[in-house]
Amino acid sequence: MIARLWRLARGQVRVRVTGASLPRFLNLCAEHGLMLRGMERTAWNELYATLSLQDFRALRRYMGRTGCRVHIVRRCGAPFTAARLRPRVALWGGFLLLAALCWVMCAHIWAIDVQIDPTLDATEIMQQLDELGVHVGARISALDFRSIRWKMMQLQPHMTFLALNVRGNSLIVQAYGREPPAEKLEEDAVVKVVATREGVIKSVKALEGQPMVQAGDAVSVGDTLISGLVPPTREEGGYRLTHARGEVEAYTVHQVDAARALETEGKTYTGKVKRQYALVLGNQRLNFYIGSGIDRGTCDKIIETRTLRLSDSVVFPVSLIVQTYVYYERTPQTETVDEVRVDMLSRALGQVASSMDGTVTGHNETLTVQDGAAVLHMTVHAVEQIGIEALDDSEIPEKPPGEADAGT
Repeated sequence: MIARLWRLARGQVRVRVTGASLPRFLNLCAEHGLMLRGMERTAWNELYATLSLQDFRALRRYMGRTGCRVHIVRRCGAPFTAARLRPRVALWGGFLLLAALCWVMCAHIWAIDVQIDPTLDATEIMQQLDELGVHVGARISALDFRSIRWKMMQLQPHMTFLALNVRGNSLIVQAYGREPPAEKLEEDAVVKVVATREGVIKSVKALEGQPMVQAGDAVSVGDTLISGLVPPTREEGGYRLTHARGEVEAYTVHQVDAARALETEGKTYTGKVKRQYALVLGNQRLNFYIGSGIDRGTCDKIIETRTLRLSDSVVFPVSLIVQTYVYYERTPQTETVDEVRVDMLSRALGQVASSMDGTVTGHNETLTVQDGAAVLHMTVHAVEQIGIEALDDSEIPEKPPGEADAGT
C-alpha cells in the first residue's frame, strides 16, 4: 500500500507499445533500468505496460532504436492532478486560505475555561493573567506557562494551586486557594478567655489557665472567663502566667427584628419578545442592531453565547451572541401575614444560627401588621460557646498569698 501511494505521488503512465520489434523494446528497457509493471501482451506486435513518469521521460530518448511506437493510454498520479488544477486560481487560493486559517486556529488561544475557587478573586486573577499575556488570541508558543505560574503565585499569596492546561486551542485555568488565616496570638503570650456575649454560664472547660466563673454565673461582654494568671497550687508556690485555653458554654438570648412589605409588585409577561444579534470574531464584536444593548422598558434580559466549535478542545474564534428581551408589566400583589410568616421565621432563625457557635434551643415571636408591613419581633434562646482569647495584662503579685495574709 505504501509503495503504491509513493508511485501515485511520483506519477505513472499506462502505455500501449506497437511494432514488430517488441523483444528489442523489452531488452532496451532492461538495459537502461526502466521498470515495466502490469505488462499485458494482447497481440504479437502489441503490449500494454505501466511506467513511472521518470522512466517514461527517459524512454523517449531510446525509442528510435527499437522501431516501436509508444502511445499513452492513461495518466494518473499527483503531478498530472496538479497540472490539471494549476489554472484554477480560486481553488489554490481557497486551499492556502484554509491552511492559514488552520494555523491561526491551532497556534492561538480562542477559548478560556475558568475554574477558580470561590476563596479567590476571579476577576483580579484574570486581569493579572491578561497583563502577563494570557488572553483570547494569544499565541500559544509565545507563552511561558512555567514563568506565568511562578509570577501568579507571587501576586496571589493565598493561592495554593494554579494550572494552565492547553487542550487544542482552548485554555483551562484552574486555581485553588485558602481563606486568609485568622489572626492568632503567639503561643508564649499571656492570654485570657473573655466573653463575647451576655449570658448565664452553663459549663466551663479550662484546658489551661484559672477559671473565673462557674455554672449559673451571669456574665457580660468582656468579662474574664478564664484568666491567664494561675495561683500557686502548693503552700510555698507562686503565681504564674500562661496562655489560657478552654471552652465556655452559656445560655444566651438573641433579639431579632425584621419587617416585610405586604404590598409588592409582581411580573405579568405581555408576550412581547425582542432579540438582538452580535457576532464576535476573535476580540472584535460586530453588533447587528442600532444603539446600545440597554433597554429602558420593564423586561428580563437573557444573553446566550453560541460558539462555533469542532470539539470541546477545538474552538473557532467565532461566536454568535443573542440578546433576548422578554417584556412584562408590573402588577400589584398583596400578601397576608400568614403567607409570609414561615419565610420570615426561617430567615430570622437562619440569621441567628449563622452568627453563633452553638445551637438554638427555643424561640418565641410576635408578628404584627404596621403601616402595611409585617413586623417580626423574635426572641431566640440558644446554648453557645462565648469564650474568645484576648491578651491578658495581669501581673504576678509581689508577695505570695500566705505572706499577704500574715501581714494583715
